Amino acid sequence: MANTLGKHLLIDFYNCKAELTTSDELQNLVKKAFEPVGMPIEGITLYHDDAEELVCIGVSKNAHLCIHIYPQLAYVAVDIYSFNNDLNASHVMSTLKVILGSDRIKATSIRRGDFGSLRDMRPARKSKITTVRRMKNTGSRIKKTSARMFNILRHPQKMRRSRRIKKK
Repeated sequence: MANTLGKHLLIDFYNCKAELTTSDELQNLVKKAFEPVGMPIEGITLYHDDAEELVCIGVSKNAHLCIHIYPQLAYVAVDIYSFNNDLNASHVMSTLKVILGSDRIKATSIRRGDFGSLRDMRPARKSKITTVRRMKNTGSRIKKTSARMFNILRHPQKMRRSRRIKKK
């Protein structure tokens, strides 16, 4: 993690029992989520889309938290991004799990801005030959090899003579 700019934690909360519908409830949720890690919230923005999706974004000095709430599905999707590698995003995740009353979660952690070895940044292949071209090339090599093999099997004496001539 020393060579990365930050962490990005993507969390899916399923079967959430908490009913969050007002803007005050969403703002309190974001504030409570950042409390365990000691990050003060500098700004909160709310988006409301016909009660099918509620979005709340909390911004802190070196991190942001984006919460997408789908009340009809009892599902909440959360993105936590932090420039601070010392931020323990799992504390935020466990706090949200308790507040949302979720019985099942799925979390994915991504290292962002990984400037590790240069080898990781180079493309795996240098040639620009397409897969179809590779298949055609392989097919033609197989045909040539099989043709040589059939000639050897059909005319073994002739092949022995041609080898002697080439050796001289």
